[in-house]
Amino acid sequence: MAMNAPTTQGPGLAGYAEEFYRRFEVRAPLITMALILIVAVRIHELVPLLAKIRPALLLSVLGVGYLFTRTPVDIWRAAFREPLVKLVIAFYVWAMIGVPFALYPGLAVDSVTTPVVTQLAVLIAPLLCAPTEDNLRWLQRVYVHGMAAHMLVAFAGGVMGGGRLYTFGGGLDSNDYSAMAAITFLLGAGLLQTEKKGLWRVLAFVSSAILALGVVKNGSRGGTLALVFGALVFLIASRGSRRFLYAVLFVVGGVLIWNVSPYKFRKRMIDLVSGTEDYNYTEYSGRKQVWARANIYIQRHPAMGVGIANFPIMEGQYLEEQGKVGKWSAAHNAYYQSTVELGLPGGSMFIGMLLIALYKGWRLRRAFRDTASGERLNRPEYVAAIAAFAMAAVFLSHAYFYLLYGLLGLIAFAWRVAGMDRGAAAPMGSAPQLQGSPSALPAAAPQYVAALQSGRRPAATAGGWRSRARWPGQRGRFAP
Repeated sequence: MAMNAPTTQGPGLAGYAEEFYRRFEVRAPLITMALILIVAVRIHELVPLLAKIRPALLLSVLGVGYLFTRTPVDIWRAAFREPLVKLVIAFYVWAMIGVPFALYPGLAVDSVTTPVVTQLAVLIAPLLCAPTEDNLRWLQRVYVHGMAAHMLVAFAGGVMGGGRLYTFGGGLDSNDYSAMAAITFLLGAGLLQTEKKGLWRVLAFVSSAILALGVVKNGSRGGTLALVFGALVFLIASRGSRRFLYAVLFVVGGVLIWNVSPYKFRKRMIDLVSGTEDYNYTEYSGRKQVWARANIYIQRHPAMGVGIANFPIMEGQYLEEQGKVGKWSAAHNAYYQSTVELGLPGGSMFIGMLLIALYKGWRLRRAFRDTASGERLNRPEYVAAIAAFAMAAVFLSHAYFYLLYGLLGLIAFAWRVAGMDRGAAAPMGSAPQLQGSPSALPAAAPQYVAALQSGRRPAATAGGWRSRARWPGQRGRFAP
C-alpha cells in the first residue's frame, strides 16, 4: 500500500511533483497510523498486561527515531514551523520550567517526561507524511475505525454499573471513553461523504453508529454534550442539501439511541436540562464547588501555577488548611486544570491551541476542491471534532489528553493537504501547466513546493493567496 504517491500521475509529474513526493519517507504514514492506534486511540488499554512494556512510549521513541533518520531536514523544519506544534512545545516547556515551583515536584517531573514524548510524537508524525488526500483519508480512517473497534471490544468485555460502562480495569474511565467516541464520531461523519467505494462507506456508517452508541453506553453527560455540540457545529459548517440530510440523520439517530439508552442515563440528562441540582452542586467534591476552589488557587498562584498534575495536591493542601478530611479531586475542567497547574500563561497557551485548531478547522470546511470539477468540497468534520473536544473539556480534566494532540496533528496535516489542493485550483503565476489529470497540479507549482518546504507563503497571485498574517505570529506562513 503505497500511500505517499498521488493517486494519479500525469506526464508533467516527472519534474517537480515526483521529486517533491519522493523526499518523504514511504513508511511515515504506516508509522503514524500505528501511533494513532496506540497513543491517541489507546487500543492497547484493552490488554492491561501490555502496560508493562509501555507500548506508547516504545512506539513513539522507535517510530519517531526511525523517521528522524529517514526524513530530510527541511521537512522536519517545516513540521516544527507549524503554529500548533510551536504552541504545544511552548506549553510543555513552560510546564517543565514550572517543575521547581510545583507543590510536589516529583509528580510534575513524571508528568513532563513520558507523556510529552508520546504526545509530541502523535502530533508531529502526520506532518512528516507526504501531503496527499490518500494519506489524510487513511489517517482519518484509523481514528474512526480504530476507536470503533476499541469500543466494540469494550462493549463485549465491559460491565455496566450505575448506567456506565466499566472496562478491563485499564487507564480509561467512562468519561474518557465517551469523549473519545464523540470526537471520533464526528470524524466518521466526515468520512461518510468522502469515501468513494461502497465498502468503505458502509464501514464508515457502521463505525459511526458504534461510536454514537458508545457515548450513550458510557453514560457520561460531558461526552453527550460534546457529541450534541459537535453535531450542531457540523451542521452549521455544512452547506446546501447536505445540511438538511445530516440534520435528518442526526435527529433520527438521536431518537433511536435515546430510546435504547439506559434509564439512569436518560434521567441524568433530563436532570441536567431541567436544572435539577445533584451532587455536582451540593457536595464538596462536586464540580461546582471544585471549580469555585479553582478560582481561589488561580488567585494564589497566578504566574507559575501549582505544577503540572498537581491540582489534586492543591486540593489536599486546601483541605488541610480548612481542617477537613476529604477527597483530593481532579479539576473536572481542562481550562481550570491548565490554568491552576501552569498559571495564567499555561492556561492561555492551552486555549490558544484550541482557538488555532478551531480557526483552521473552520477554514478547512471549504478548503478542499474536487480534482475533476474544481468545485469546493464540504469538510466540516475537523471544526466539529475540535469543537466537541472544547465542550468535553468543560467537564473533564483533559488538558494533557492524548487524543487532543492526535487531533491537533490531524488538523495540521489536513491544513497542509488543503494547501496543496488549493494550489491545484489556481497554479502559481509562472508554474508550468501540466498535461493529464488535474490531480497532478498541486505539487507542480514550484513556488508552492518551495514554500511548503521552507515554511514561507508564496507571493500573492491570481490564486488568491493572502500576503498578510492570518493569526498572531503567523506572518510569512502559507495558509489555504
